[in-house]
Amino acid sequence: MLKQETLFAEQPFVLENGEKLCPIVIGYETFGELNAARDNVILLEHALTGTAHAAKHFEEDDPGWWDDYIGPGKALDTNRYYIICTNVFGGCSGSTGPSSINPLTGRAFRLSFPGFSILDIVQAQRGLIKALGIQKLAAVVGGSMGGMQATQWAISYPELVDAVINIASPLAAGPDAIGYNLIMRMAILNDPDFNDGNYSEQPQGGLSTARMVGMMTYRTSELFSKRFERFTVAESSPAAFSKEHFQIESYLQYQGDVFVERFDANSYLYLTKAIDLFDVTVKSADHKPAYQAINIPYLLIGITTDQLFRIHDLRNSYEQLKQAAVPVSYHEISSEYGHDAFLVSSELPKFQPLIQQFLETNANRPQLPILKTK
Repeated sequence: MLKQETLFAEQPFVLENGEKLCPIVIGYETFGELNAARDNVILLEHALTGTAHAAKHFEEDDPGWWDDYIGPGKALDTNRYYIICTNVFGGCSGSTGPSSINPLTGRAFRLSFPGFSILDIVQAQRGLIKALGIQKLAAVVGGSMGGMQATQWAISYPELVDAVINIASPLAAGPDAIGYNLIMRMAILNDPDFNDGNYSEQPQGGLSTARMVGMMTYRTSELFSKRFERFTVAESSPAAFSKEHFQIESYLQYQGDVFVERFDANSYLYLTKAIDLFDVTVKSADHKPAYQAINIPYLLIGITTDQLFRIHDLRNSYEQLKQAAVPVSYHEISSEYGHDAFLVSSELPKFQPLIQQFLETNANRPQLPILKTK
């Protein structure tokens, strides 16, 4: 069900660093139906390794990463809203990124792809929304890196958005996240199969190691202790370095192996760097932090057990927004699943009421005739 739109075919896409691309492609999926006024749209932003496939379209379809939240009567109610989820610019699941063909050379961009920011990702999405003839977004919703995108929408295009929901993402990446991202990138860059980004097959060792590091930050120590303790794999040898002895080792190795099958190493480098560079607390030309431009309802949800974006950073972000008179609402959720809690089915009751109530209050739309889309 992936759709693709070619954008900036006549005028180039100008990135924040001044580099240009022409054209670019953005892949996206939609859920629900667009109303006649074209104003019942929610733009859903995925996290670092997500895709546009946020939910099933049919029972036999592959699971989406937010199936629990998208559908009739759910938090993102498809009886009411038309949900658009893009694959981010720079990604590897339908949108222009490092693995795409450079029209000037006929070869994949790889590391010649221009560096980009969260702002560039949002500007590409703005191009898609414009191409689809949508003049207003009822809300922009995202978690983790998706929350950064939602925040950037509130800053860059407040006139186009009724409300924003940011789950588990601060106004600037903290040193913990930056440090973890560096370790993950170095694992990839130091893999001999990486070959300066010109690999014929994925640098499996480096990319799987990067994923394993990431998994340690997405969940909590309490969850790992509860699930794995020091349990061992049957008939394993504690002396064998090449084989998993502890169950936690087996779990992490599996996560790394399956990740290599679906994600591009170069995209991982670029996207983690974009996260590191995200900082809307810095002062711009008007000597004010960028977040002070937010003037639309903004829901911020922090996870107290988050080991990637620490709760003190979320609390500090809330205080900054509040002091700037941003119409912000803030809630904290505790979960043994940590940063990934918003993606876990069992944690739905903790998040869904907050999202539904906020949308009902701030992105409430009259029921208008549905406009069938192609």
